[in-house]
Amino acid sequence: MVPMKPLNSDFKLLELFHTCNDKKLVVKYLLIHSFLRFPFTWPIISQSRRKMILPSSGVESEYDRKSELEAFDASKSGVKGLVDGGLTKIPLMFIHPHYNPDAKSGSAVSQFRVPLIDLDGVNDNATLRAKIIDQVREACENWGFLQVVNHGIPASVLEEMLDGIRGFHEQDTQMKKEFYTRDFKEKVSFVSNFDLFQATAATWKDSLSWAVAPNPPHPKELPAVCRDIVMEYSKQVKRLGYTLFEVLSEALGLDVNHLKDMECAEMMFHAGHYYPPCPEPELTLGARRHTDSGFLTVLLQDQVGGLQVLHQNQWIDLVPMPGALVINVGDSLQVITNDRFKSIEHRVLVNSESSRVSVASAFGTTLFPSSKLYSPIKELLSQENPPKYKEATLQTHVAYLRGKRSKRKMILTSSGVEVEHGRKRELKAFDDSKSGVKGLVDAGITKIPPMFIHPQYNLNAKSGSAVSQFRVPLVDLDGINDSATLRAKIIDQVREACENWGFFQAVNHGIPASVLEEMIDGIRGFHEQDTQVKKEYFYKRDFKEKVSYFSNFDLCQATVATWKDCLSWAMAPSPPDPTELPAVCRDIVMEYSKQVKRLGCTLFELLSEALGLDVNRLKDMECAEMIFPAGHYYPPCPEPELTLGARRHTDSRFLTVLLQDQVGGLQVLHQNQWIDASPMPGALVINVGDSLQVITNDRFKSIEHRVLVNRVSPRVSVASAFGTNLFPSSKLYSPIKESLVTQENPPKYKEATLQAHVAYLRGKRV
Repeated sequence: MVPMKPLNSDFKLLELFHTCNDKKLVVKYLLIHSFLRFPFTWPIISQSRRKMILPSSGVESEYDRKSELEAFDASKSGVKGLVDGGLTKIPLMFIHPHYNPDAKSGSAVSQFRVPLIDLDGVNDNATLRAKIIDQVREACENWGFLQVVNHGIPASVLEEMLDGIRGFHEQDTQMKKEFYTRDFKEKVSFVSNFDLFQATAATWKDSLSWAVAPNPPHPKELPAVCRDIVMEYSKQVKRLGYTLFEVLSEALGLDVNHLKDMECAEMMFHAGHYYPPCPEPELTLGARRHTDSGFLTVLLQDQVGGLQVLHQNQWIDLVPMPGALVINVGDSLQVITNDRFKSIEHRVLVNSESSRVSVASAFGTTLFPSSKLYSPIKELLSQENPPKYKEATLQTHVAYLRGKRSKRKMILTSSGVEVEHGRKRELKAFDDSKSGVKGLVDAGITKIPPMFIHPQYNLNAKSGSAVSQFRVPLVDLDGINDSATLRAKIIDQVREACENWGFFQAVNHGIPASVLEEMIDGIRGFHEQDTQVKKEYFYKRDFKEKVSYFSNFDLCQATVATWKDCLSWAMAPSPPDPTELPAVCRDIVMEYSKQVKRLGCTLFELLSEALGLDVNRLKDMECAEMIFPAGHYYPPCPEPELTLGARRHTDSRFLTVLLQDQVGGLQVLHQNQWIDASPMPGALVINVGDSLQVITNDRFKSIEHRVLVNRVSPRVSVASAFGTNLFPSSKLYSPIKESLVTQENPPKYKEATLQAHVAYLRGKRV
């Protein structure tokens, strides 16, 4: 093993690569090294094509989220280090799936405002105190959030505290690195993202945190730049916390000291957050949608804004007020009040212009596990209001609450598939436009809508395997019916391709080049004609229709949309009347479909012989009887690195014959690498579907594939599927018994419908 020493030249990087056998270790080290020396290269590594090709090696490393996270963490520079490096694109690890940034702008025009409560006189005037208690009760029951003024902490302390936290985060990185740690048992720590390695996407913030009670740090353990004000502010907030828990106790009709006697105020954990300006604020969040786990949080924020509260399914901006503090109920308080006081979801947006600073002071926290058991306060229970929670630790209660909320965030569509409320509205608006993805592009968008943004794990190795030694097999069908020797050779090639790849490209297949070109032009002509013509006659989601135009056939079921539009038609067993087809491509669609059907019969004969069966065996099983072609159009995409033309999938049918133009984008997953199925003039792509894998008892493989998009050229393809589960059938299938099922190779599938087989296969792959 080569020791991992600091490298001081690019020559030594190359030397390391060539002398170390652990290439994964080298990849990881190169990521860390490049970030430490050249922060401005970070977006190049993680954004440009989502892969890294190592120098002079021909070895490709796919985008690896874990390596990116480890490199970022090892830099100890936080998000501010990225910004200081001058990046213009945020790294993949910070991009949130479409459901997080919904309603990014908040509800600035909403009639709702977070309650504001003036605490002046709370300890001096019984009448005023009673009024304040009523206001606090109402806010905690209906909002879970309130802002307080005249809370007793001087404005000068608030200002100095914000300046102190800003000063810490904006000082020289080397000074901050002393405090960087993920050991949260430490009393003082600087870190970016507490849950960096657990969360699905990182947030755009850095944090300095310290535990003040019950065991405060020694002043010397705190950063010098903010030491004095941190001690003073923490003392003042603790005093305010006692007052708040007294008011909350009375608001519940309890003794004034009840919550304090339950030790709700005994544990205090502070975090000074810093949200740097973000070059792409629409793609990330400063804090994702969440609730706080403790009893109560006191938040000091500057005047930049960004905090939003979820109230009646609307994101409400919590507009900063000079001298005010934000108070919010945590999960633990919701539990012990038996849901009377509500712990409400909130989040923080970032912006491209200004950094934001806030200080969250949490009373009670599940960061430090405790065996103490909690249940709803008995004085709050009655026959009409029985306990909603059993006795358990706070960690257990919080986990239970968050599990419930995760389910509530989703609603069931008519098909039983979960989608978020905001996403459903976005999908409906898109579908109602009947203009498809091309309509978005024609409108001049420069950012793709959230519904098209794919999680980064779907986008790994976006650029394919240009340097790979693998190529999709090419089979020349010339002479297949003229020479027994040639036919036997072709059958061997087809067998090998279907067993090892599930894909091959075929040339000299009998369909004239002129027909192929005219078909591509016809499909392009349909999609590029006036939108009103497409809308009026063809846009529909009733797939029982023989001809339909739509964008994303699974638009309302899939977790994320793809960047394509589609014209589909059923050609067999019951073809449409020619007048039902679009005039712009009617004649060529009829001609091409006829030619593909003839080719399909030939292919099923070859496949039958490749399996050692009678030449007509698969045709006799009616594998070629149902044909469902689809003409896909993938418009140019302004952000191709964030979406896909077709997500990773297999085809459900027996066989697919694909005609594609010369733009490229189709990739096949082979030996855990994405291999480009590079277009060849005159070639057709043939691939095995799930149904053929089932009846061949896994001898022929249905392989995952996907389509990438680009920002320059539209892509056109025509997929002709033989057999499809779009139209459910009660016919039962199982592996072919002749030669494919033996004592050594027993059946892998029971007799079932094709829909059931496909669902089983896809469940296994997931």
